[in-house]
Amino acid sequence: MISWHLARWCYLGLLTLQPVWHGLLPPPAGAGNWPLAAAATLPLLLPLKGVWHGSLRSMTWAGYLLMLYLVIGVMEAWANPPQRLPALLQIALVAVFVGSAVVFSRHSPRT
Repeated sequence: MISWHLARWCYLGLLTLQPVWHGLLPPPAGAGNWPLAAAATLPLLLPLKGVWHGSLRSMTWAGYLLMLYLVIGVMEAWANPPQRLPALLQIALVAVFVGSAVVFSRHSPRT
């Protein structure tokens, strides 16, 4: 079950990264824009309860949702050098979450 713990902590890290990156970091390292931070954080709250409790269905939907964050992270890392570090952190958190969710799904009982 180490994969489930790793997945949920990566998800929590990604949930924490959004307001820090988009709301707290001053330009050019961040946007300094609280409406953007809220718009980036609120979708992550939808599957949070299920991910935290280890629901395979919630982790699957969270993985689908995180593909959007992966695309945004790759785009920012590629096109915006001052924001490259938080973007690479976002990419890493998404990649570890998805990998952990895949391992978790292979070892969870089917119902």
